[in-house]
Amino acid sequence: MKQIFSLTVLVLILVGCSDGSKKQIEALKKETMDIHDEAMKDLAEMNRTSRKLKEFLTVATMTPEQSQQFTSVLADIEKADDEMTTWMSAYEDPKGMSSAEAVHYLQEQKQKIEKNRDDIRAALEAGKKLLPQTGQ
Repeated sequence: MKQIFSLTVLVLILVGCSDGSKKQIEALKKETMDIHDEAMKDLAEMNRTSRKLKEFLTVATMTPEQSQQFTSVLADIEKADDEMTTWMSAYEDPKGMSSAEAVHYLQEQKQKIEKNRDDIRAALEAGKKLLPQTGQ
């Protein structure tokens, strides 16, 4: 009887821990995707800003210093865009992983997409600061 009780308690503990891990995994997935969605909205605006800057560069007459400022910002925009593409192609659902592996993987992915979101926002802001010089 004691063995059955002990086994039942052990099973309940394991199931309880498993449910907690599943909830943590689902929460991390949601947080990661929410950050991704925010970054994608900013990415769209960043790309519109990039097009305006590129259009201006094709017709503008500037000093090399002024031109360098635009090309530097455009390089940052392109880098942030490429990083998003890389992240999206590399991201996988952690369904075949153990709970611990899935949590670790999702924490890493969340950090990567947070950095990318921050890079997108920084490039967008830098681009917006140059827009008044373009007359747009």
